[in-house]
Formats: sequence, structure tokens, C-alpha cells
Amino acid sequence: MEKIKAVCKKLCTFFVKHSVLFCFIVAILVNLTVEMFSRQSFLLGIVHVFKSPEVFFYNSSIIFTVLLTCFFFKRRAFAISVLAAPFLVLGIVNCAVLCFRVTPISATDFVKIKSIFGIFNLYLEGWVLISILVAIVAVLVAYILIFKVSVKRERHPIRAVVLIPLLIVVLGVMSNVLISQGHLSKKFTNLNDAYNDYGFVYCFSSSVFDTGIEKPANYSDEKVNTILDEIKSEETLTPEETPNIIFVQLESFFDVNNITSLKYSANPIPTFTSLKANFPHGYLEVPYIGSGTANVEFEIMTGMSLDFFGPGEYPYKTVLQKNACESIAFNLKELGYTAHAIHNHKGSFYDRAHVFSSLGYDKFTPLEFMQEVTYNPIGWANDDVITKEILMALDSTKEQDFVYAITVQSHGVYSEEILDGVDYNFDVEIVNPETKVNEIAFEYYLTQMNAVDDFISVLLEELSSRDEKTVVVLFGDHLPYFGLDDEELENKNVYQTEYVIWSNYSLEAEGKDLYSYQLSAHVLEQLGMNNGIFTKFHQNSEVDDNYYTNLEMLQYDMLYANKESDRYTPSELQLGIRPLTVTDMEYTDRGLEVKGEMFTEFTRVLINGEKKEVIFIDYNTLLVPDTEVFYGDTVSVIQTNGKRTTFAISEAVIVGEDVQVEPWE
Repeated sequence: MEKIKAVCKKLCTFFVKHSVLFCFIVAILVNLTVEMFSRQSFLLGIVHVFKSPEVFFYNSSIIFTVLLTCFFFKRRAFAISVLAAPFLVLGIVNCAVLCFRVTPISATDFVKIKSIFGIFNLYLEGWVLISILVAIVAVLVAYILIFKVSVKRERHPIRAVVLIPLLIVVLGVMSNVLISQGHLSKKFTNLNDAYNDYGFVYCFSSSVFDTGIEKPANYSDEKVNTILDEIKSEETLTPEETPNIIFVQLESFFDVNNITSLKYSANPIPTFTSLKANFPHGYLEVPYIGSGTANVEFEIMTGMSLDFFGPGEYPYKTVLQKNACESIAFNLKELGYTAHAIHNHKGSFYDRAHVFSSLGYDKFTPLEFMQEVTYNPIGWANDDVITKEILMALDSTKEQDFVYAITVQSHGVYSEEILDGVDYNFDVEIVNPETKVNEIAFEYYLTQMNAVDDFISVLLEELSSRDEKTVVVLFGDHLPYFGLDDEELENKNVYQTEYVIWSNYSLEAEGKDLYSYQLSAHVLEQLGMNNGIFTKFHQNSEVDDNYYTNLEMLQYDMLYANKESDRYTPSELQLGIRPLTVTDMEYTDRGLEVKGEMFTEFTRVLINGEKKEVIFIDYNTLLVPDTEVFYGDTVSVIQTNGKRTTFAISEAVIVGEDVQVEPWE
């Protein structure tokens, strides 16, 4: 024991004298720990060190540069522990996130943290949340103890001032060398592969500083004008028919019969199977597995590829916050369509209630505006409510409609324990024992697939009975995360979902394999439409050798050079199909009852501008307990997200003028 103490004392003395070396060793250990968490394996973390030593050294050097700021402080050990903590915390968080999605965390995940807080309860059980709180408290206590035992030493700011800029220059040189040799890359076509190949620290740092589309190296006004002139030389077609066009983006939906490692007691998706046999269809390659719904939306709506944006970036949270851009909604509005978006989840999620204005939609109906919503056992809204909302959208206008509906029922996380109230109708047989699929979780997923398939059946049956010609495009946004690999699928690609083009009239259409950013242009081509720069580009340039390069230049030009985006201004987005209204009020023995139309569980009452808590009675009645109104008071209703966000407000009515209220006795 004494020998151990003596060795420790010598090491402490050595590292106090050679504190820069100590910082570098800590950086190596922190980076190794982070890589182990990132790969969810101790062994794979070690393998990474020997497989890519130059990448590991580079990432360690980034951490080392940060740790050198400890020389500005007297309590150096405490400073190092604080500076190292963010890397370790990010590594742990990434490890946890990879348990329920395949995409690693990026800086954009923290931009959308407000949205994520709203669904924590759907991802994490109560005991997990409690464990997180306990861990946070434990870390704070540990920091207090480290601070108390940390010895005050002389500051050495000159070391930091000299070494940090020097290391930044060295890192810049190393970056260029490693990129030129192929050890690193600025472009992450696959985020998961990038994190594995280039290391967590580099990739996450890139997501912090690299947002938007970098100006292409070969970009010039002359080149982009040449591309645009060629596109604009294509005659804009006048379609013979303008049917209603409905895109239905199905959450985590794909043909589960394509999995070769599993067998089922029955086909969970008979409707979709039948549609594939009778209507044009194809594979749809998307950028994500297990997440990324909003980015798949973006690609399909705009015809733009996420490949050119920063790592893990969500344009909904960056460029579309201020800029409008071409979209299928804008393009179809040129043909007289009204554009509706529908989503049976919260309107503030991914900021859709704001961003859909930048994409040209006229109306957006989120969960807060929906009536008669039911929920599945893990808390997601069931998709059957969307049928009614689509029909309401079609009935709300005399002209033709474009509807983009986004479902949510089959969202994860899928419980690995048998849930009460769930009828597990589909037994799963594992054919390949090497699969990572959890039987119980997948059986639950199949129950949701079956429910979504029923929703599709009912929706198409309703649309079949209508006189208006209608085209429906059904597609999955991404595969769910069950640990499936390419070899377990008939199509050998975990990034491929499928799409079907259904119509209630005879439509000659072609189905072929596509990338998600090509789908809208392909559908419009089948309908004899080609409005829009990106629509014409995809319809005519797919076989061009410069297709991908030109697509990047067009996207940069549209979003950042603002040449073509000037054509588009954000729309006046109406939330909900029909407006909120107050029609009457009366007193009951419990308080003031406010009568009106389009009320939901998210509706609140304003009296003279002051928000009142209400009791929801029904979709036409709200009770404001123990409240009295007087002549001249104004009463209106608002639609909220249940918290601070107000989506819509009705016209105010004046007590005694617009409505009469008998005195409260």
C-alpha cells in the first residue's frame, strides 16, 4: 500500500511539473472513452485507435486544445474536469440516443431541444428520467468535492496564449492533409458512417460550425445562369387534368415482408401489398434510419438534397426560419391549387407551424386543431384522425387541393415489454438467429403497421367514392430502428422505403426507384406538370453526368445567393381548416360556459385579453369555472399547444352587444 502511495505521489509530482503532457494524456483518455460510448463497445473503441490512428490523434488534439485553457485558472485539476465533461457527456448522450435511433447526435439536436422536451415522456420511462436527475445531482456533488480538494497552483496564462493559437494552426494544417488523403471529409453523405470513420469529436464539431450549404468550389454566376437558362428553356406545361394531389408520409412505414430474417403468422399490411400489385410503385431512398422525418419532408417538398447541408442539419431550424424557397406547394399554387399540410402531432414540433409558411402552404392543421383524437399505448396520436382532416381540407375549397399529410402513429420507441391493452395479433418467427430484432418490440410495431394499413384502406375507400379526381402518393419516411442490416432485406438497402401512386381514375403512370428529393418531380411528371426550377431539373437532368454537381449549385443559388428565392415570399399560413369562433355564453352552476365551433382539448378562453384555465366539455363547449363577465367585456378563444404558444385566436365578442349573458345567480 505504501508503495502504491509512493508511486501515486511521484506521478502527481511528475504531472504537476509536466502539466501540458498531463493535459494531452487526459485528452487521449477522454477521446478514447467518447469513442467507446459512440460505438457502444469497449472493443470497437480500441479497434478505432489502431485502425485510424491519425484520426484518433486529430480528435484527441481538438480536446487537448480545449483543455489547455485550464492554465488560466488556479484550480487546474478542477478546470480540467470541467473542460473534459462536455465531451464525456456528449459521448454518453450519443450512446443513449443510438439505443433508439441509428443517427448520432449533432448540434442541430440541441437547436430543436425545445421540441424534444415535449416528447421525452414518449421515449423515456419514468425511472429513466429519475435516473438522469440522480446522475446530474451526483455529477454536481462530484464537482463540488473536486473543487474542494483541488490544489491552487500558479496560473500560466502565457502557456495557453502561446499553445492554443499554435495548436489551432496545426489542426488547420492537419485537417487539410487528412481531407486530401481521404482520412477526413467535409461532406457527410451518411452521418452514421461519418461518425464511425472520422470520430465523434470531429463530426460533432463540424455540425456546430458547418451549417447551410458551402459555396461550391466551381460556383459562378455564369455557370449557374447557364444551368438556369437551360431549365427555363423547357416549356412550362399546361396539364390536361388537375386532380387533387395528396401526399401521405407514413411514419416508420415500410414493407415488412421484405425482411428475410423474420416470418409472421399473417401479413400485417394487406392493403399496401395489394396497392403495390396494382398501382405504380418503387423504392424510395431516404437519408435516415429511425429518425429524420422533418428532413425527409424537406427533401420531398423542395426537391433538394440534404447531402449538401451541414452534418445532421435540419433546414427547418436554420435557413427556412427566414427564407422562403421553391416547393411543391408553391409550384402547384401556380396552377390554382390550395396547399394544405396536416400532421397529427404538435404544431411547434420542428417549428412546422412557422416553417410551412416558408414552404408556401395556405393552411396547416396540427394535432392541436384536431377533434376526436385517440392515442396508441405509447402515447402517439392514431392516424385514423387524418382521414377526416384530409376530407375536410378537400371540402373547404372549390378549386383543386394539394394536401401533404404526415402521420405519427407508428413512431417509436417500441416497447420490449408486453403492453396492457395491446392485441399482439402477429407472431414473429426469427429465421436468422443473428438478427438484432427484439421479438416483442417488433410484434408491437406490427400491430401499429396493421393499424396504419387499415387507415390507408379507409382513406382510399373514402376518396374512391368522391366525384373529384384524386391522386394519392403513399410512402414511408424511413425504416424504424431495429438493428436490421442490408443483408436482412430483399432489396439489400436499409435506407430504402417504398412509395405507391394511387388514383381513383385511370392514370397512366410509371413507377421507378427514386431518391426522396426526386419523388415530387416524378409524380408531377406523371400528371403532365413541370412547374418549378427543381421540378424541371429533376425531370430532365437525371442522366446528366453533372446532375449532382448542378443540383448543389442550384440549391446554393436558391437558398443563399437568393437569385431564384426572390420569387417566393412566405405565405399567410392559416392554422386549422376552419376558424375558431365564439357563438354564445351562459352561466351554469359551475361557472361560465363558452359556446363555439372548432374547439379541442387545446382551446383556452381569453376574457379581456387574460387567459383563463378551462374545463373541456365537448367540441362546442368550454367551462370557465367560477368566472363572471360584465357588459362590455371581450371574450375570445385561442388555440394553444397546452403551454405558452398560441397558434390562433378567434374574433372577440363583446358581452351585451354581440352576445347576451343572463346575470349569474
